Amino acid sequence: MTSPTLEQDARRPSLTGIVASATLVQALASMAVLTVPAVAPEVAADLGVPAAAVGFQISLLYLAAMAASLSGGAFVQRFGACRTSQIAMLATAAGCLIAAIPTVGTLALGSLVIGAAYGLPNPSASHLLARYTPAARRNLVFSIKQTGVPLGGMAAGLVAPPIATAFGWQAALVAVAVASLAAAAVEQPMRARLDEDRDPTAPLLRLPVEDLKALGRSAPLRRLSLAAFCFSGVQLCLMGFLVVLLVAELGVGLITAGIVLAAVQAAGVGGRVLWGLVADRIGDGLLVLMGLAALMVAGSAAMMALSAGAPQVAVVAASLVLGVSAIGWNGVFLAEIARLSPPGRIGAVTGGAMFVTFMGVMVAPTAFALLHDWLGSYTRSYGLLVALGLGGALLVAGARRGARSTAP
Repeated sequence: MTSPTLEQDARRPSLTGIVASATLVQALASMAVLTVPAVAPEVAADLGVPAAAVGFQISLLYLAAMAASLSGGAFVQRFGACRTSQIAMLATAAGCLIAAIPTVGTLALGSLVIGAAYGLPNPSASHLLARYTPAARRNLVFSIKQTGVPLGGMAAGLVAPPIATAFGWQAALVAVAVASLAAAAVEQPMRARLDEDRDPTAPLLRLPVEDLKALGRSAPLRRLSLAAFCFSGVQLCLMGFLVVLLVAELGVGLITAGIVLAAVQAAGVGGRVLWGLVADRIGDGLLVLMGLAALMVAGSAAMMALSAGAPQVAVVAASLVLGVSAIGWNGVFLAEIARLSPPGRIGAVTGGAMFVTFMGVMVAPTAFALLHDWLGSYTRSYGLLVALGLGGALLVAGARRGARSTAP
């Protein structure tokens, strides 16, 4: 006769399977966000708009993601984390198919749907990973899951252009839609077990500000979320302006600049895993985030010191320091949000924290562009990234002091 303990163990979902599924969902959501930018010239030519106008699509995406992230906790509570993840994949597929209809209006509508879908994976994944991950491995597991973001970006850059060249840009979006539907189907066998803790009577249309209030009630969570505003700003400015800085001001060839950008992305993937390991090893994720902020400041300051004709090794070194830190912080951040969240509120608090994070994505690149227009220099504009890194470090330090003072 099988013992109850063995039966429970047999029914317990595999952590490896949960992490793999969450990483895949994150990668596909990220790939959907970046597919149109990856084929922007083809989209612009087909729709008869300037290529630069496609940049507004990213703004629409993140505006929708900000709004949806505040509903992530309610979705997790009502439908379960796994079902919320499936909803995100179904919405991603729908958004891609709508955006593939070749009109400006449908591209805008599809982008809003893709963005709304992008706001759901983090609250759902954080809820699941916090439930099934041992505390001693929390930072590593969350960091592995967060590698899905740069991996999705790399996939968009590698897969979308060849498909668009061979079959048209719409085919690239359709391919992402098909992959997203497949991901939702793969999760279905796990759904009943993973969503045992859902509350079907939980209100779905609650006021989104409730999730922000959860941050406001905790000084450490509030400061950590504001630090993520700073860090996400550094990350998006790095990714958005690195190539033009290398080519326009430092005299690096376009192909070489593209290789450097790919290396920075790869450094970010490795950094996410590395910093998760370090945080678990020393048992202090907030201290690791402070160290990463220091690296962001150092890398940004090094960029400010570069000029045309600078040794290529110096250019690459400064870029990689920024890549490993400004792209590598996310997993440890989400693990710390989960650790500091009140019991049963991880999804809601994560949604609120991501709302603040997405604000950094929206604000910082615009501020960087305006600063460049004023200073006439990309390298000197990296002073904004120095300031954001310093601000993030101070905020994390404050969160760390507050968390220690309230610890039992």
